Amino acid sequence: MAMAAIDPRFKTKARKDRWGNFTLLRHGAFDGMLCTSKNSGTHWVKYMLAIALAETYHIPPPEYFSEKAVRPYIGWTKDQPVHPELPKLAFSHTIPHQLANWGWARTLAGLPPYVLLVRHPMSILASHFAKWEWDIKVDWLTYLKGEPTGKQFRCDLYWIARFWNRWGEWRARDPSRIHLVHYEDVRQTPRETLQAIAAHWGIRLSPAALDAAVRGGTKEAMAAKVDPDAEPNVLQNRKDRLEDLFSGKARAIYNERIQTHFSASLGYDLLAIPKA
Repeated sequence: MAMAAIDPRFKTKARKDRWGNFTLLRHGAFDGMLCTSKNSGTHWVKYMLAIALAETYHIPPPEYFSEKAVRPYIGWTKDQPVHPELPKLAFSHTIPHQLANWGWARTLAGLPPYVLLVRHPMSILASHFAKWEWDIKVDWLTYLKGEPTGKQFRCDLYWIARFWNRWGEWRARDPSRIHLVHYEDVRQTPRETLQAIAAHWGIRLSPAALDAAVRGGTKEAMAAKVDPDAEPNVLQNRKDRLEDLFSGKARAIYNERIQTHFSASLGYDLLAIPKA
């Protein structure tokens, strides 16, 4: 059987993303950027970093782990500083502009060091479907097939491919600027991973701050810090095993998309079911 071709609608969307997203031009105002793939522990890692920053710089920690509560510590690129004593940090799910490929443009924009937080695509898809099934309103196989124009799903295999490919391309050209972090490593060695993130940004977090961050970042501790006004189901407990979700037709769909639409692995064996 012949290998399927890349969907031309995917190519059009990928081209639009890389040439039309000028968010990158705001990044020069920051000491560090956290860029994450969706459903990859963004809330968790930001919350632990916020706790560590608060402890290190002697300011109150966030009341909750929600986006709103953590935003004064690691905000959006348009936010004004809330705590001027903190390093200026921001986060994004952005796909970087083509300008990032060129050294002269990176220098002109004064781009900061980046931390790229990602998770195995199988886990992303399973997590996203479990969290947003009420909104997605299609069955698992339909969701897994994806929609190449980016109009139907906020995250699917096509979105992950665009994110993976673009960041993989830039990282190959500018490796020292982009510190790659796997969600699975955060789970295994949270303290060491947080310390490495801070070091990449040129921030020294105190040992007590790292200890506080790890304690506060357990699922049990975070369950006591749920923001009543935030989006639901962030601390999800997915019941379906990846081995069951990615079998039969589902595995065939996934493998086909990986083999035809992904040009970067970001350190993963994309065709193997992850252990974590």
